[in-house]
Amino acid sequence: MATIDTAYLDDLIKRFQGFKSPNDTQQLIVILGEKDNRSDADNRKLAVLMKAERKADQLAKARADARRLVDAEKVKARKAETRRKLIWFSAIEKMTDTNEQANYSLRMLMKEAFDNGFVSDRDKDAVRDDI
Repeated sequence: MATIDTAYLDDLIKRFQGFKSPNDTQQLIVILGEKDNRSDADNRKLAVLMKAERKADQLAKARADARRLVDAEKVKARKAETRRKLIWFSAIEKMTDTNEQANYSLRMLMKEAFDNGFVSDRDKDAVRDDI
């Protein structure tokens, strides 16, 4: 006779009953799990279905872990890019405080970016006074 983890089975039944559209496997787990007098054959089927569901849960967890890892790397890269841009623009702004030609060149670049669509319409109000 197959050994059934009743706590896990109860958890699965509760979870699947809450699903709007459980798949065939999930429906069968609920049906067999709620059956009062399961035969040995029913228990074997249920054990196989539960093992498959446990593997599916592990796969979903592994995919979520991988997604979090990839997302963390993207955030790390984005922060590094933002930091790099802030450092360079801060250095350029500092340079323009002491160099009139650099100040003029920066203002012309800013105006060209503003006028030629490199600044989005929703951001124009935030930078309009800098030109």
